[in-house]
Amino acid sequence: MSMDPFQSTWITTEEERSPYVELKANKDYWDEGRGPKLNRVIFRNDLTPKQALHLCTATEGEVDIVTGVAPEDAVTVLQSTHAKLVAVNGKRILAGSFNRYKKDVNFNNRNLRLSFNLAVDREALIKEGFNGYAQPVPALTPPWAFDFPKGLSPRTFDPERARYLLKKSGWPKERALKLSGEKEFEKALKVLGDQFRKALNLKVDVEVISPPQQAAWKKMVAEKKLVPSFDIALFSPMAFFYEGTPAFFHREYFGNNGAFRTGPVIPEFQQLFKRMAAETDREKLLEHSKKIDEYVYEEALGLFLCSPQELYAVNRHVNFVPYRTTFELAETSVSHEHWSLKGKHPKV
Repeated sequence: MSMDPFQSTWITTEEERSPYVELKANKDYWDEGRGPKLNRVIFRNDLTPKQALHLCTATEGEVDIVTGVAPEDAVTVLQSTHAKLVAVNGKRILAGSFNRYKKDVNFNNRNLRLSFNLAVDREALIKEGFNGYAQPVPALTPPWAFDFPKGLSPRTFDPERARYLLKKSGWPKERALKLSGEKEFEKALKVLGDQFRKALNLKVDVEVISPPQQAAWKKMVAEKKLVPSFDIALFSPMAFFYEGTPAFFHREYFGNNGAFRTGPVIPEFQQLFKRMAAETDREKLLEHSKKIDEYVYEEALGLFLCSPQELYAVNRHVNFVPYRTTFELAETSVSHEHWSLKGKHPKV
């Protein structure tokens, strides 16, 4: 991404996993209050998501927990007599990056960015694009984070003002909008495209990036050597902490070394970010973080949409306690009705 100073980002191109990974409980763990509640955990990497979901929802003794359940598959879990659905407010944000490198339209104009934000019916997007399993967000900090600015709320759907601002920004007549995103969010992309067509009276071309193309597409955006063809691209970064979330979300979209930044560096953002990054006092760090989110909201720097929930299919006899930031089994236990305690054993 940069040679002076050198900066880079990680893009996954391939994953090689062992068919099985077995974890055994450390019964000498120092914190007895959080001591192991499970004797053994086996991670199975020999199954496709479809196979794993079927084994969890239709059988006993093969799969107890399935991570990353797609919203459209939630109904399968809800109808199962073997499993239950567990939803937790997620560690990801779905937002659009405006291509401020474009010459024929000016996404450096706040009116234009605000226009698209006002043209989104977030409740409908969540209902139709995520089957209801997401939270609307005002900007990029999720509502569950410690540094969420309590005074912010998602912008209200206002198509009339959105059309006014689009016209005021000088959007060329008959010029189509190109909206891009990965296959995982195809449904949401299409819903969003339809909303823009209706609210803004725009032609919209939706580009779905297939899995084989995704690494090259992300690399092109991160390197910033070429001007991307899209006008708005949806990305979904994730955070692993409850505080200092701009280091994970805002930096990726707007920072000097942000992989999803599609436009010149924004000096005002960099100044705010450096203040947060240099802060060692926790309370002051939280305040700086809130100011960053308030700034990007006020400037409508991104197309702010929602925070998708993490969905799990869980065996009905497993007491699964999910974490928001990572997949953990520290507090998870099983009831006396679980297959492992009734003389049944998996095939592995």
